[in-house]
Amino acid sequence: MTEATIARNKPHRDSATRLIYVQLALISLFINGFGATQALLRDEQGTTRTAASLHAIAFAVAGTVSAILVPWAVGRYGRSRVIRFAIILFCIGVLIYTLPAGLPVTVSGIVIAAAAGSALMIGFSAFLLDYQRAAGPATLTEANAFAAMSGFLAPLAIGLGAATFLGWRAGLWVTVVALAVSELVRSRMKDVFGAARLANDAREPIRGLPRAMWWSLLLLGILVCVELTLMQWTADLLRDRAGFGPAAAAAAVASVLGGIVLGRILGGRLVERIAIDRLLQGSIVIALLAFAVAWSATSSAMIVIGLFLTGVGISLNWPLGVSRSVIASGGLTDRATGLCVVFAGLAGGIGPFTLGALSDQVGVHYAFLIVPVLLIGAFVLLQAVPVRPAADTFAAR
Repeated sequence: MTEATIARNKPHRDSATRLIYVQLALISLFINGFGATQALLRDEQGTTRTAASLHAIAFAVAGTVSAILVPWAVGRYGRSRVIRFAIILFCIGVLIYTLPAGLPVTVSGIVIAAAAGSALMIGFSAFLLDYQRAAGPATLTEANAFAAMSGFLAPLAIGLGAATFLGWRAGLWVTVVALAVSELVRSRMKDVFGAARLANDAREPIRGLPRAMWWSLLLLGILVCVELTLMQWTADLLRDRAGFGPAAAAAAVASVLGGIVLGRILGGRLVERIAIDRLLQGSIVIALLAFAVAWSATSSAMIVIGLFLTGVGISLNWPLGVSRSVIASGGLTDRATGLCVVFAGLAGGIGPFTLGALSDQVGVHYAFLIVPVLLIGAFVLLQAVPVRPAADTFAAR
């Protein structure tokens, strides 16, 4: 790439962009904390891994339905109103999930939080890709780096709470307070959440979408399946394989998130200079090799190191997968972003549930072999259906 191209690809960090970074980070705090709470909540409720996986299914279904409806809602009411309403619902859902109640109540909380979180992910991601133009992919990667930093803190906060009188719920309540404060700040800023493009995208018939975009969405779904499966079940792997206690295992999920943080910080710079497909190929190879270390090791230190490096490998899955799908969409930024959340929601239900069900049959260690199977499948698909951006993919519209 030329110096001029690299300069155009660098994020422009104005106040609106920085606020999106903060709010995405707060959503990530809950999403990553949710995975770390599953073993603790299962102990409280006395459920099996299969029954506890209903939370992941509820998350997937609610997120998928929301992603289908959000383009219509934003086209009618405007992105700013939809985002504000989604933030209110998200806070309500988190509070319900953290009630000391049975499975039906906590699943209900996940449904509300997931539906709202889906709307927020669509709105924030589409905004960054359109608002930042050529710097969209690098900006989205950087935003997700901050989200990963926040996610890194979530298991630590939950593990610390579980080991003290505060309890694991305190770590998630922070999300509600901070998100409410950030929305008050946004209400005092100039509204930059335009919705004209999303309204136009929503009227585009699904049958008219490019075939390459559907293949890119499938690739994204496989990659997200790996990430969310690791987020939900890593604590159980550490308890089963390394002998960690419940609180220590929940906190040690941060090893994966620490790798994701590092990978996204580095990736935000690399995507300014290296093609998206080439970066994804390299990241998949790193994840495969690192997971082989984590899965085969018996030392707790080696398992944690392997999980950390696996986090580095999977760090670019979501931001580059979304950017790749938008590139393949031929300019339908908001429709493509919405469908990314749909596929991610489906993957988030299928992957964790499958591993949970397999764990009840063959044990969590062997069940985790679905991770390399998925990574190999993603690599083959990436090679078979390459996508290259046109010169004006993220140009001003």
